[in-house]
Amino acid sequence: MYKLSHLFAALLTVSILICACQKDISGEHQAQPNVSTNSMAHLNAKERIYVATVRDLYTATNDPSNSGKQVSLSAGTYVLDASFPNGGRIELQRDMSLQGQPGDPGQVIIDASALPANSFLLPVTSFPSGLRTGLIRIGNGTNAIEWLTVKAPPNANALSVIETDLITTPQTYVRISHCIISGGQIAVDIRNRDQLSDNRVIDAEINDNELFGNTFGFGQGIGIQNSRNVSGAVITATLRNNYIHDNRMGARIYNVVANHSSITVQSNDDRFEGNGLGLAIISAFNEYPIFTANNNALRFETHGMTVKNNIGIPAPPSGTAQALPGGVLLTGGQVTVNSLPGTVNNNKLDISFFGCTFEGNFAPYDINAFGARSTYPSVNAAGSNNVVNVKLMGTSADATMNSIPSVPTETSGTDVVNVFRN
Repeated sequence: MYKLSHLFAALLTVSILICACQKDISGEHQAQPNVSTNSMAHLNAKERIYVATVRDLYTATNDPSNSGKQVSLSAGTYVLDASFPNGGRIELQRDMSLQGQPGDPGQVIIDASALPANSFLLPVTSFPSGLRTGLIRIGNGTNAIEWLTVKAPPNANALSVIETDLITTPQTYVRISHCIISGGQIAVDIRNRDQLSDNRVIDAEINDNELFGNTFGFGQGIGIQNSRNVSGAVITATLRNNYIHDNRMGARIYNVVANHSSITVQSNDDRFEGNGLGLAIISAFNEYPIFTANNNALRFETHGMTVKNNIGIPAPPSGTAQALPGGVLLTGGQVTVNSLPGTVNNNKLDISFFGCTFEGNFAPYDINAFGARSTYPSVNAAGSNNVVNVKLMGTSADATMNSIPSVPTETSGTDVVNVFRN
């Protein structure tokens, strides 16, 4: 009895301590809300709809009454058909997720190779160029795509394979995990686009995917962008254990024709191998004479990344644009035509590499960094007050690097690249 009473007292003490710790943790979460954690719990507790044919797939995803449910696909190949709504695209309802067979993404294949170009055209907006989209559209509340193989159209018809431009909620949480995506223009595109996305917030997780052979058009494994004259847009993305290889670009992350917008990326153990360009990370980019790209911020931190055997991208045959290096391209502010000097200003790029491996990238530099630059001949600087801070920590400090404040020269000296090695 004596021992039992002491055992009971010990268990009671442990229980009280656990409750106290849980209370403290809860208090921290209340002080700093974690959208991803709350949304993940919501994703993991969904009612399921089981589908086995492409008709079932369209019926499930196009029914608004299925909002908040998980669509679970039986093993097989689902060939998308333009005769169905939305031109044959798959568009998820609010808080809907799409899941293949857990443990083996190869068992469920979504094949969009038969969809025509007009399946990816959206109504014209006030932006001066046409608006294209992807074949699986998410961004409607809380959405997830998991355990799938997706084959893109074998051309540049679709802007992307998975696209976050269902702009129906001011804040969205999206998760793309355990997928194999090949053959498209952008495999995964995390995007706030045009003024419909002003002040929109995207919280994204991209984990354990293989993205390869995306070589048409932009040819990117991952795109992360605030774009098309958007203002105040915010993207926070977590990348983990992705294998991104044999694309034209492994990833392009940038605020393009955006103002007062920000992107924050945390990367862990991602591999960028055998691409043309491994990563392009650009705080501000402008390609239209009537717009600006000012007052943007981009922060990228990576641990254990591998950037290996990226062979570079040659200049186009016209010779009007510069070739791209093989490893990592970092730019504070960039313009692309003669009529745009002075239109990228007050942009900041903070990059931290911890314990990363750089090997076999197109010589002579693993990392090329510019405070600002114009990729076309110009006598005037791209802009002013564009700052790039680069930290190379641990094995990352072995990377070869070239840094140039401004091309062409910005005479006031406010475009800068700061490099820290430890």
